[in-house]
Order: sequence, then C-alpha cells, then structure tokens
Amino acid sequence: MSLIRQDRWRFVASVVGITVGSLAYVLTLLDHSTSFTRTANGLGYASNFFDLQARAFMEGNLHVPMGSLGIEGFHQRGLEYMYFQPWPAIVRIPVLLTTSEFDGELTVFFMAIAFILLVVMATRLVWLVRDMMAADRQVGGLEGVSMAVLLACVLGGTTLTYDASLPWVYHEVYAWVIPFCVGAMYWMLRTLRDPQPASIAWMGVFCLGAVMTRTTGGWAMCLGAFLVGGWLLLDKARPQTRYLARWAAGAGLAAVLAGVVFNYLKFRHPYMFPLEDQVWSDLNEHRRRALEVNGGTITGLQFFWTSFVAYFRLDGVRFVDYFPWATLPPTPAEGVNGAFLDQSYRTGSVSGLMPWLLLLTVAAVLIIARPGVSREMKMLRIPLAAGIFVSGGVMAYGYLATRYTSDFVPGVVMGGIIATCAMNAWMIRNRSLLMGPFVALAALATAYSIVVNMLIGHTAAAFTAGGVTLGEYLQRQHDLSPDAQAPLVKQYATRPAFGAGRADEIAVVGDCQALYFNTGDKYVPWVLVERRNDTVVATIKPMERARNGRILLYESLVTPSEKVWLVTNKAGRARVVIENESGEYKGYWFEVPPPYEVRIGIRDIPHWEYAEVSSTPGGWVGYIKAAQWDREAITHAAEIVTHARNDWEARVAGVDLRVEPGVPLRLCRTLAENAGLELAD
Repeated sequence: MSLIRQDRWRFVASVVGITVGSLAYVLTLLDHSTSFTRTANGLGYASNFFDLQARAFMEGNLHVPMGSLGIEGFHQRGLEYMYFQPWPAIVRIPVLLTTSEFDGELTVFFMAIAFILLVVMATRLVWLVRDMMAADRQVGGLEGVSMAVLLACVLGGTTLTYDASLPWVYHEVYAWVIPFCVGAMYWMLRTLRDPQPASIAWMGVFCLGAVMTRTTGGWAMCLGAFLVGGWLLLDKARPQTRYLARWAAGAGLAAVLAGVVFNYLKFRHPYMFPLEDQVWSDLNEHRRRALEVNGGTITGLQFFWTSFVAYFRLDGVRFVDYFPWATLPPTPAEGVNGAFLDQSYRTGSVSGLMPWLLLLTVAAVLIIARPGVSREMKMLRIPLAAGIFVSGGVMAYGYLATRYTSDFVPGVVMGGIIATCAMNAWMIRNRSLLMGPFVALAALATAYSIVVNMLIGHTAAAFTAGGVTLGEYLQRQHDLSPDAQAPLVKQYATRPAFGAGRADEIAVVGDCQALYFNTGDKYVPWVLVERRNDTVVATIKPMERARNGRILLYESLVTPSEKVWLVTNKAGRARVVIENESGEYKGYWFEVPPPYEVRIGIRDIPHWEYAEVSSTPGGWVGYIKAAQWDREAITHAAEIVTHARNDWEARVAGVDLRVEPGVPLRLCRTLAENAGLELAD
C-alpha cells in the first residue's frame, strides 16, 4: 500500500488502461458469448493444428498424420508437415498430457494466456519508457490519464483485437508473437540502460519465443539483439560492459539458429518452406500460376508497392449506415504495377485500424532521430527499429489480408509509447496548455481504434462461422438498423451467380427458399445462411401389398452427385440409403406402423457445409454434401433437388409420395418483408 500512496496515479493508470484494453480483447475473443471452446468455423478447421502438432511432438515426431492439415499440409519425403513454428504447440503439451477432451478447442484459452503475457510486458514497457523520459518526478493526475489511455490503446486498440475474433492458427500466431516482440523490446531497453547478464538472458528468451512463433517477427527481434550488442561494444560511457556485447549478439544468434534448425529438419531449408509441395498448390490453379509468374515463390520486392497501398490506404476502414457501421473496404485489394498476387481479400489498413498509434510512431521517429538528443533517447532507436522491421516480411509478400496488419503492431506500439511519453514530458515540463487537448484527442482516437477493431472482428467471426452465427448477426443488423439494412436485401430467382452482388448484400432466393450473404471476397463471395428443405412423406402399402423398391428422393448437385434413396421390401419394412462417391451408406431397416407413413427429411447445416438426412421412423442416417469445391478449390453452396415423384419406381414399390415444404425461414421472411419484397404466402 505504501507504494500506491507514493505514486498512486501510476497504479490507477495501469488498472484502468489494462481493464479497458482487456475488456475489448476478451469480448472479441469470446465473440460476446461465454464459449471458451469456440472455434473460428463450425468444423473446427485450422483451430486444431497446434493440438495435432503437440500430439506429434509427444510421440517424438515433427510430422503430423497424413491429411490432417487439409490444404495447409506440406508433403515432404512421404510425410505431412505444418509450416507454422512450434511454440503454440509446445505450450499445449502440459494440457494434452492430462486429457484429450479439449483437443481442437484450446485456441481461445491459449490466445487468452498469450494476452496475459502482453499485458505484463506492455505495462512494463510503458512505464520503463516513461521513466526514461521523466525519472525525476512522480506521475501526476493528467499524465496518469494519458498513460491509462496509452495502455488501453496498446492493449485493445490494435489489430490484435481484430485477430481475437477468429480463434484459429492464423491468428493465434499473432496472439503469441506480439507479446514476445514487446517483451524483447522491453529487455533490449533494460539491457541498454543497465547491462546485466540476466537482462540479456531474458532478451534472448523473448527473441527465441518470437522466432519459434513467427519467423519474420522473431528475426526482427534478433536483429534488435545484434544492435544491442553493437551498442554495448561501441559504448564509450561504459567500457567495462563491452564484454557483454558478444552475449547480447549471441542471444539473438542462438534464437535465429534454433529457428533455422527446426525449419531445416522439416523442409531442408534454413527459413523457407516449399510452396510447390503444399496441398493447396496441387489443388489451386491460381496458386500454381502465381508461383510460375513470381519465380517459384510469392515473396519479393515486386509486391512492395502493392502492400504499401493496401496497408496504408486512408480508406482502409469503410463507414456505413447499417450495423456494424464500420467494415472493411468493399472489394479485395489489387496488385499494383502488374504485381501478380497469390491471394487477396478485403483488407483493412494500419491507417484505418490504428491511426493514432501510426501517427504517434511517425512522431516518435522524428523525435528520436533528431541530432543532439539525450543518451536515453538514442537507446530508444534500437527497439523502435526492431519493431518496425517486423513488418518487413509482409511488405514483400504477395498475399493480402487484414490479419497481416498485425505485423505492424510491434512497431506502432513502440512508437506510440515513445511519442506519448516524450510529449507528456515536454508538455509537463513546459506547463503547456496543450496537455488537456492532447489527452482528449488520444482518448477519442483510442476509443475509435478499439471500437473499429471490435466491430470488424465481429463481422469476420459471423461470416467465417456461417450458419446460425451468421443468421444471428443478420438478425442483429435488422434489429439495430432495419431501414439501412433494407436496401441490402435483394431477391433472386435462383441461387446468386458467382460474380453477382456486392459486399454485405443479402440474397433472398425465390419466396424465401434460401438466404445468402455476400462476403465481398472473391473466393467465397456467397455464404449460405439458411435454406428451406423439403420433407418427403412416403405412404407404404400394408404388408400384404408391399414390394421391393428403390426410390430416389433427393440429390445434391455436387460432382459426383450424392443421392438419398428410400428402399422398401416385401415385409413392409423400409430404410434410407445415402449414395456418394465412396459407395452406399445404409440406414437400419425399420418397421412402418399404421398409418404406414415415413417422413424423410434433410436439414442444411451451413457451417458444416453438409445436410443431415433422417427419417421418422428410422432416425438419423447420415450426411450429404451441401457444398462443392470448384477447379480452383474454392467452396460454393450446392443445390439440393427434391426428386420424389409418383413415377413408375414408386408405383412398383407400392409407395405413394407427397412433398411438404419445410419450416418457413423466419429470418429470411423478416428481412424480405422489411425490404418490401413480394413473397408467396
């Protein structure tokens, strides 16, 4: 308590800033629910990769089971490998040693653990930099407010909050690498201010953690460690610590070598992975073309200006009059100067998602790059440079997506801390009247960044999960902005074509036979929200008139098609059979009691991309595909046709058929009626 009384504003600022930033992150991570085991999509794909890798490590293997990674697998020497670095898998091992109950459902938990690490290291970094600027005075009230706002922005106002919306491997790596980078930058400063073997060791630990999570971020931190070594070697003010220079540089080198060895064991290369051997490259013609055009890789300086435009465009966030009011640009980013991209999605920008931290970083560069600055100001150049270097890899990468703005987070976090602390120190020292307006502007800009990242993340969570989650999102949009939503709702006679519509459009098919949502992305533009499935009622004649029969009821128009049959026998029994490319899956024979009716239905499960087949009596039978990959390995919803007719096959089997429409689509009718569309009763 004595420490709190001596510098209570430091304590209050930390608590308030951590609380606000953590609330934004945790709400987004849980998608405003209480599901601690949720995954990015209904099938759990890509949320289980690190669990698979951890299980492989426990068995003494680097490779994972063949086919377990889907399109992300790399086939080498007859084995399948994951290209992600190992730390997020290693940290799971203590849990997986005790239970298998949560396999594939641990991503939310470990992203939360990673965030705790960020809270600790970011808070320590903020106050370390502040004390470097003003070690001779305690934190006052207005400065405390400024520091609370800064902490809230660092913890909740970056793309890391957006990343929390999708708990899968692509985002978990950022959840880990950013706190490792922040921690590495903190220990760089500690080493520069007071060179000690313990500080160098901790710097090495965080550099290693970064390397073993994401190579580009890790190598940037290791470069920072080399620069620290150079500083110690050339530091005339402390010649007695020059012997530590080799240890600082060695800490960075050791981390690099660990990453090189791990990558070499899998791919026989120090840092690259062979994209030509990835499953996705076998399936996707555009990927093969991108590799051909770009010399067997999708990295290079030819992508710099494309990345610069995408990640720094001023309209990197689009404001609309319907919920969620802030969204991504309406179309995917395009290549500049003829750059042939591998993939490109609707991509938010650093200037749109983190404008305040970006502006502060520009100011920080100007502040500490001036000649004649203090010794401690010069020290800040090294971690700031290391943080900025993290983004070097993505600036030369032919794949554009909002998550890659996360590579800029370490740099803008370091820059934001430096500029805020420097400005606070200057304004307090000069008793400037600008302090109040500066803090107010910082608070408004922080609130903007927090809200925008949360809202865009909420949309990403909805259309990635699809199905019920997407339906709830559209219902929420209707509840909060019905008049603005109405123009988005369009009526189509059949399923909307691949290139039809625009981002955020809602397609009503026919008289609400189906409802689709347009993601705006070129690969899966239309996502099925719900579909009205028919129910077939089969009346089977009593036993004395029953016959053997096989009647086609449903067909999913995938390639090859999948069919649902009703099979009867002379004993008056029936069963349902599913036919697909692998053969036939036969339900159990069941008796048909009076009034000798069997109800056979299918039920779309959009987030699984399958439809469930069942009958009463008889029960559950199995699934048929409700989506199809095209020649580019892109998924599209497939039509499911009801074939049940009283034709020759039905008459021979002694079966009368009738088709009943399924349960009306409540959400579809609500949106259609609100938009003024004409629907049949």
